Parts: sequence; C-alpha cells; structure tokens
Amino acid sequence: IEQNEDGGKRRNAAKRKELDAAEKRIAELDRIFKRIYEDDISGAISHERFLKLSAEYEAEQKELTEQVKADREMVSTYEQDKADFDSFAAVIRKYVGITELTPTIVNEFVKKIIVHAPDKSSGHRRQKIQIIWNFVGELKQDEDKQTIERERKSRTA
Repeated sequence: IEQNEDGGKRRNAAKRKELDAAEKRIAELDRIFKRIYEDDISGAISHERFLKLSAEYEAEQKELTEQVKADREMVSTYEQDKADFDSFAAVIRKYVGITELTPTIVNEFVKKIIVHAPDKSSGHRRQKIQIIWNFVGELKQDEDKQTIERERKSRTA
C-alpha cells in the first residue's frame, strides 16, 4: 500500500507541476496576444500575419485551458480520495482486533443501507441490498460469486 501511495503522490506532484506550467503558459499567451495586437495596430506586422499568429495562439490557449480543467479535476479527485482513504484507515486502525460488532462501529463504517424490493418476475424472493460505505462509497460486488458462495455454504452446513 505504501508503494502505491508513493506512486500516487509522485503522479499527483507531477500533475500539479504540469498544471502550474500550463497556467503560466496561458498567462504568457495572453501577454503575447496583446503584443501582437499592438503590433498589428501600429503596423509593425501585417494584418494577415496577426490573424495567423492569433489563430495559432488562441488554439494553443484553448487546448491548454481544457488540459488545465482536466488536470484540476484529476488533482482534486486524488486529494479527495487520499483524504477519504486516510479517514477510513484511521477508523480501521481504531477497531483492529474487535470481538463484537456494535451499532457505533457499524455507524462509523456504513453510511447507509438500501434494501430493494424483491424481484417477483424471476420467481425468487431475493432482495438486493446495497451498502454505501463511509469514505469509499458503494463497492461493486459480483452477485454471481456471492450466490455461488451462499449455495456452497448452505450445502455443506
């Protein structure tokens, strides 16, 4: 886990560095565009050259702006996931070696439990139970494997 965490930290730091560089380049492009506009007005460059340069700079700036938005979301998601994991790990450490499951302990781990109505069309009386965990949300589970496990345990019991 620590090795994975270090890799995530390094990737996040690298992404932050890319984000900073892209934001600086966007600001630089604004200054460049202002300069070439002034050069166009003063006649220092031809209007055709201004149009060509401005189109290139605007395209670069648009691409960078989209990249910055995606990178910000990625960094934000990583930081939120890291905070959630740290909180979850703290709760787990708190309850290492428990011998009894109390309502307090369940409340720290489980955000909510949703019990769905039985599917009567299949002829089975099974109900789907959805557990939303604190800090990690809903974990997808392979229902077929659970069914196989349940059936196997009931035959051996």
